[in-house]
Amino acid sequence: MSSEAGNGPSLGVFLGRVLAIGIAILLVAGLIISRRRGDSLIEWQTTLLATECGHWLAVGAILGAGFAFFLWPPTSWLRWGLGLTLIAAAAAFLEPLCRAAWQAPTGISLGRLWWPPSQPDTSSVEVERKVYWDSGNGRGSLEMVVCRPSSGEGKRERFPWVVSIHGGGWNGGRPDEFLKWDRELASHGYVVVMPAYRLAPEHQWPAQREDIRHAVEWVRDHADDLGIDPANLTLFGRSAGGQIATACAFGVPELRVARCVAFYSPHDLYFARKYARADDVLDSLKLLRDYLGGDPEEVEDAYRSSSGILQVNRSSPPTLLVHGTRDTLVWVEQSRRLEKRMQAVGAPVRYLELPWATHAFDYFPSSPGGQVAMREMLRFLSSEPR
Repeated sequence: MSSEAGNGPSLGVFLGRVLAIGIAILLVAGLIISRRRGDSLIEWQTTLLATECGHWLAVGAILGAGFAFFLWPPTSWLRWGLGLTLIAAAAAFLEPLCRAAWQAPTGISLGRLWWPPSQPDTSSVEVERKVYWDSGNGRGSLEMVVCRPSSGEGKRERFPWVVSIHGGGWNGGRPDEFLKWDRELASHGYVVVMPAYRLAPEHQWPAQREDIRHAVEWVRDHADDLGIDPANLTLFGRSAGGQIATACAFGVPELRVARCVAFYSPHDLYFARKYARADDVLDSLKLLRDYLGGDPEEVEDAYRSSSGILQVNRSSPPTLLVHGTRDTLVWVEQSRRLEKRMQAVGAPVRYLELPWATHAFDYFPSSPGGQVAMREMLRFLSSEPR
């Protein structure tokens, strides 16, 4: 605690108090916003920051509490009000970390959480770009990014492979938007293929399904060059990419998919259309119409063939679903309903629900959600293909 002159606090004390009050306002406001179920862009981004980077925000709250206890006299209501409020905020920001540590079968790495690597180890992973489809008439081509384990000179290994399908609402996104994640996956002994695909509204479903089919066929045709085991294929997608992954894995048996993984994805587009609103952050009505070509009564086959939940059967590949209960962009019921449907038809499924997490919880690979999802995925990929 500092002493104050008769004319009031010194400039340093005054500025420290302003800083403490500012920290309190920002952190408490962020905490309140993150606890709401709003679906605006700023609310989603704030929730993602508060839940996956909450341990850093907790440090800020503790520092703010320290300022409050040091800079105000013991009898000041601001000392106790700000200090205790910030301590409570710190505890709330640490909730995701505590939940993740409890939920993860092998825990999470605190070292990685606090000191995340700026770049993954590149010595064991090769990254290259390949053109897998060309129109032949100069009107366009599609590329894929390939991450694969480096083989020693003269070695010719066959690795399991993962086709990682990017999200972006079907009208955006990039194949390499989760490159850190995919490079880490490759460092564990997987060839990770990230194909571009044609985007809506210029290209509507099933164009995306056909692009993934072409990508899979191209990789199998170049299995020797890429070092993949043609039979050990996992389709993996996030958000919109997860919809494409399950629709292809369940609805295109000739792809011979060994496993499927989908993070926070819509698997029933009839269900999505039923609850879509024009005033939500995604403008879901327009998004679905642009992607599928209209409403269900106009393009019934598109809605049916794009909904993995309607394609699943007893022969469908083992599937891992991961979803956060606080996701306001893709309702968690999408994954819950697919899990129930797969159980009903006798298809193997593993569903992991993260009670603290929102959409894109794995955007930061070292965050609580990122670590839990990576460990669960590696465990799932190590299981024998069906």
